[in-house]
Amino acid sequence: MKAYTSVPRARRPISLLALGLLASAPVAVLGVERALEFKPGFNLLSPAEDVQVGRENAAQVEKQLPILHDAEVERYLGDLGRRLAAHSPNNRSEYVWVFKVVNSRDINAFALPGGYVYVNRGAVEAAQNEAQLAGVMAHEEGHVVMRHGTHQASERMLAQAPLAILGGALGQGGSWLSRLAQYGIGFGVNSVFLHNSRGIEAQADQVGAYTLYQIGYDPHAMAQFFQIIEQKYPDRTMEFFSDHPNPEHRIEKIDQEIPELGPPKAWKTDSPDFESVKHRLLSMPPPPKLNPKAPAV
Repeated sequence: MKAYTSVPRARRPISLLALGLLASAPVAVLGVERALEFKPGFNLLSPAEDVQVGRENAAQVEKQLPILHDAEVERYLGDLGRRLAAHSPNNRSEYVWVFKVVNSRDINAFALPGGYVYVNRGAVEAAQNEAQLAGVMAHEEGHVVMRHGTHQASERMLAQAPLAILGGALGQGGSWLSRLAQYGIGFGVNSVFLHNSRGIEAQADQVGAYTLYQIGYDPHAMAQFFQIIEQKYPDRTMEFFSDHPNPEHRIEKIDQEIPELGPPKAWKTDSPDFESVKHRLLSMPPPPKLNPKAPAV
């Protein structure tokens, strides 16, 4: 009898485990399928060349923007950004993921190819919780992993010199900064060329929502941030939406995207670290009154 009764005791945990795996399988498959739908568009550059383009332009950008050098703020932003990037679809080992704060009260953020992300001080101060700030950063990381900057540059180059490009005459070695300049392409401050289209913004929204869901932040927070700057900061909204053109029915589309990612979770919305950094920024002296407009790349 002892041998007989020990069998169900041994098998029961295995059966429960199997049921648990079967129950979670559709959710895992759903997430994988959604991630596979995020594919970068046509591009003449490699991901490693994205990094070179970003590095060269970052050096130019940081000569023109008032970068805030504060160890605590930099550490927090870097930690949050890299955690988000680890859950972003199409993330690659080549991307450097460098995060810096621009000392400007304008509510804005932008990204250069290869993982150079800049968040304005005003965006951190406007966010009501960490999930909303994470939404801003995940959106910008969406531009990086979908390679929007170099995709647009590639289309521009192909339109200007299709025979030369197709014949492999893009040029080898040297600075990408100078090679792109031959086609009138720049990623720097006040770049008119790389203002995003509504379609690109919509895709970055989708990638951002996916990233937030995967890491456990409330994906609705990204849409909440857009609502905040429209309602609370009408005098500072134009700056943001001139660089991030508002896709039609943006908030509704984000809300529609979220059920496609999987079932609701016990969302994380805030952290003591965010509150500490936001308070630190708010207690600092006002930023320079005159500072260049940062592009959303």
